[in-house]
Amino acid sequence: MTDQQLIKAILQGDNGAMKELIIRYQDLVLNSCYKVLRSKEDAEDIAQEVFIEAYRSVSTLRNEEDISFWLYRVSLNKSINYSKRKSYSIIRNLLHIDTVFNSEEDAVAITPFSDYDPGKDFEARERQEILMKAVDTLPALQQKAFIMHHYDNLPYKEICTILGLSLSSVESLLYRAKMNLQKKCSSYNNLGKKKSKK
Repeated sequence: MTDQQLIKAILQGDNGAMKELIIRYQDLVLNSCYKVLRSKEDAEDIAQEVFIEAYRSVSTLRNEEDISFWLYRVSLNKSINYSKRKSYSIIRNLLHIDTVFNSEEDAVAITPFSDYDPGKDFEARERQEILMKAVDTLPALQQKAFIMHHYDNLPYKEICTILGLSLSSVESLLYRAKMNLQKKCSSYNNLGKKKSKK
């Protein structure tokens, strides 16, 4: 069965179809959660939440062209939100803005902290949230390419296969995503400085 056929079956009350969807994507969801949380137990807990969310959102999923990417995004978002609630100092396990941009003067620097400092950790998480919000505003293809490359560390060739695009197209998407994020993060940063002066 295709993903869309599974969704249709779930909507019709077929619990076996939901089980099949979970079996099909449990590795993807678990691995995505683990990359953020670095804890097998926490990743399993959040993976369960992801599939509960999928079941609750099944009526909207029938309009999704890429169910796997939807699950991937929900996994990342729920894992990051969980890490905030637990006050984990996991910034070093997430994407740092200074790895996105080549130019140090243009980057909004986020660096990992070897020693826990509540003040610095809060500030780092706040800046990480700025990046996540900026990523969420990217056009769909740019967002997919960016997340697969920077979060999942997928090579260009694999991204090309997943997206069905040429190498030059993927390179162009990543370049445009980088430029867009640079502008958005800079504007967020400037806005924050103005607020702090008031």
